[in-house]
Amino acid sequence: MTGPLVSVDTLYITLTDELPAFLSQSLLQCKSLPTLPSVALKVLDIARSSSSTLSDYAKAIEHDPALTLRLIALANSAYYTRSAPPVQTCIEAMQRLGINATLPVILGFSLFQEAPNRHQAWQRTITAALVARYLAEQLCPDESGSIFTQALLQDIGILALQAAYPEEADKLYTDTSLSHAEITQAEQRCFGCDHTLVGAWLASKWGMSNHAAMAIRQSHESFLVSDKALLCLRLSGPIADAWLSNNPASQLAALLYQLKTVSYADTLQLDEVLYNVQHQTSLIANAMNMNTPIEVDSTALLAEAHQLLFQHTLTLGSQLEAQKQALISLRYPNDNTSPKERIRRDASLDAKRSGLVRKHKK
Repeated sequence: MTGPLVSVDTLYITLTDELPAFLSQSLLQCKSLPTLPSVALKVLDIARSSSSTLSDYAKAIEHDPALTLRLIALANSAYYTRSAPPVQTCIEAMQRLGINATLPVILGFSLFQEAPNRHQAWQRTITAALVARYLAEQLCPDESGSIFTQALLQDIGILALQAAYPEEADKLYTDTSLSHAEITQAEQRCFGCDHTLVGAWLASKWGMSNHAAMAIRQSHESFLVSDKALLCLRLSGPIADAWLSNNPASQLAALLYQLKTVSYADTLQLDEVLYNVQHQTSLIANAMNMNTPIEVDSTALLAEAHQLLFQHTLTLGSQLEAQKQALISLRYPNDNTSPKERIRRDASLDAKRSGLVRKHKK
């Protein structure tokens, strides 16, 4: 043994201590706190492995006859069947639906059927999870399965807060004008923490792995991280928000601006990610009886976002140049020298002050 191991119980106690006392008490006393069936937990555990097969999933799901029947019925629905013969087994249903649809359906039936505003929340959840998977397939393909499930669960803390404080949550989460970042700030003011801590606590309470719980805890933090898997998870929510917004090009342009200083960002093919997300969300929306997302040309959208970013960069450069000229004019109010000559002269003076000129002569 190379060092002390943190057990799931220990992490649960630690996260409970991190919660504000009034909140942890309310969550522990809440009778309607979201629960995850053992079969769903087993499926999520299987998803963590890159070597998992459809047979592994099917064997776990078959322990829940009701869930198995739901999947078979869904696979035999008009949307999926078309001219194909009906399926009769769980693994046949999964082969028809695909794992990208199967996992959200399992969690959707388990967690989101009775949740307030489930359509809006679940659409963001599904979109973020698909974004995370396709980003991971480009940056860290061996971890795409686990990143997919982490992204699916990154906002489960919202469900717990809705259950414990329905009136406060109703006011907070029904305000469609608030961005996700603004929601987390409002949560801090209202509850003393945001839903990522509550979600990590809930995941740990369910008995999920420390890795999954801590991924949820860190899912909304800075993009400036060297861990590729964590970067995929942290990017998934903001990209989903931009994709689902009323002005996706503008929001994507702002996101691209942030990514200019992020490691590995230049290797990402976002047009491919968004194209796959468009196709998959349509399939899952039909599976969950939800509104199908509006068709978007991902290539044209990204091109518009890059154009907006270019215009923003030009505007910012012009503003900086104007500020520089204004500072020079304040420094030399009666100097008739041209602006370029002043800049050249100032640069020479600065070099002398720093000793660079003297060093060059030596």
